[in-house]
Amino acid sequence: MTGLLVLSDLEVAPDWVDYNGHMNDAAYALVFSRAGDRWMQHIGLSADIRQSTGYTLYTLQITLHYFREAKLGAPLRVACRLLEYDAKRARLWMELRSPLDGPVIAATEQLYLSVRQAEESRAAAWREESSARLQEMMQAHASLPIPPQAGKGISLKRS
Repeated sequence: MTGLLVLSDLEVAPDWVDYNGHMNDAAYALVFSRAGDRWMQHIGLSADIRQSTGYTLYTLQITLHYFREAKLGAPLRVACRLLEYDAKRARLWMELRSPLDGPVIAATEQLYLSVRQAEESRAAAWREESSARLQEMMQAHASLPIPPQAGKGISLKRS
């Protein structure tokens, strides 16, 4: 996990546990969504900045990968790395670990779009501060290996 940006530490809540006795698939999506909100703050899009400038993020695509189950009360850590970005988009990889420095139990790849909300919401180039933070993050993550699942769609293995 060295080099990844830690976004949150939490634990599996009672209302996240499903009929199989482990964390429900929707709860994983919720955990990653909230971690994405923290990432948004990290790149200079805090609530007050969003309010004053109209800049925000829209999620264009999400892929979730489930590797191991998590049970009630299990400690969880979400950490991320920036895979790539351009003038208006960013592709982020987040990993969910349990215990905190344990194995990856789930991961998500998310594609975000920089948007300026005004009379009409439109894609917009990153704010200068966000662009600078994305560049810093890209440099910090440049030497990290690309996760093997990143950029892969869903398919059945054929022999």
